[in-house]
Amino acid sequence: MSNTSNLRYNIDRYKGWNFHLGKLKVDNVVRKNTYICVDIEAALIRGRQYMIELGAVKWNPDGTMDTFTQLIQPYKFKKLNAHIQKLTGIKTEQLLEAPSFKEAMYKFKRWCNGDAIFLTFGEFDRKVFEDELARNYMKSDFIFPMIDYQQKYMIASHIKEQPSLAGLMAQLGLTADTQHRALADANSLRQIFEATNGEQLIEQQKTNELRLILSSLKPTETHYNLVFSVVDLKVYPDGIITENISTLYEQLAFSVFEEQRKNKEGEIESIELTTIHPNENVKRMLAQLGSTLDRKVLLTRAGLRPLSKVFRLHGYTMPKTEVMTLQQILRDEEAVADFCMQDESIQAFERKICHLLKKYEHYIIEEFTKRDLFPKETIEV
Repeated sequence: MSNTSNLRYNIDRYKGWNFHLGKLKVDNVVRKNTYICVDIEAALIRGRQYMIELGAVKWNPDGTMDTFTQLIQPYKFKKLNAHIQKLTGIKTEQLLEAPSFKEAMYKFKRWCNGDAIFLTFGEFDRKVFEDELARNYMKSDFIFPMIDYQQKYMIASHIKEQPSLAGLMAQLGLTADTQHRALADANSLRQIFEATNGEQLIEQQKTNELRLILSSLKPTETHYNLVFSVVDLKVYPDGIITENISTLYEQLAFSVFEEQRKNKEGEIESIELTTIHPNENVKRMLAQLGSTLDRKVLLTRAGLRPLSKVFRLHGYTMPKTEVMTLQQILRDEEAVADFCMQDESIQAFERKICHLLKKYEHYIIEEFTKRDLFPKETIEV
């Protein structure tokens, strides 16, 4: 993308602001957004999560607040399981009298009444929202941008373990009347957002830098084949630029040994265990990876868990950063599988990845927009 197009993509949004040559810099901008903190209660019915209650607190720029709460009757609903009834206090009879998801969403959309930034505590609420809207053939654009504030707080605080809503409330010295009801939890999130200077925290983490990590660890008779690719990109509202791609291919040695263990019947049996040995080249690459991850969004095929074996093996701990997955963005398993290395050279694999990133760039741009990640302070020219 040219420098001219970098300037073009958002120029209308910056009219009336003070600019300097070389960089367009916004001076003393005070953002006055409406924030809607949302929380849902859901139940697993017929193998799917269905929304049974929606609660929201709208925090207006002038400091005033409005609330929304609605019970929702799931599709073909008959009975709420006992655990959910005990946890939430919501009864089957209440849901049988509640409106359908579609009716509730029309009501909620009217209440939202225009542009707002939605906040959740964790990624679960967004997933259920999107799945429910898709099942009901309804557009989801009105619930975006939607920001996972739990993730933002963890990044800012450099913590690994996900804090619970109640635990973070207690840590901050805040109190809530109840838990596991949607409106009460939404109000708890609003209190946390205010107490932690949430608007500034979100602004500080905005970025257009993306790092894609692809890893494959496959056994052979004599070793494990490790392919580890890192792609650094810049994401703009009208395109993406691949800045660098590097791929490490290593053959990791392993050893096999037997261990005696008791089975369920109390009998001793031999278990064959495999130990993969760490590799110095991989260690160096991971160390460099961590030192250059600051202010980058991390993109993987299916989250960090598939990468954790390689990380643990080499004593590497990934710094906390914003994470998105190809599974979530593309919602197509075959498309995600295309990002795996097949019987091809490293050069051919890297060319394929660059081609796929260009092919699916609009999905990546859309996800950055949905998360409100694009920085608004500067535009490169």
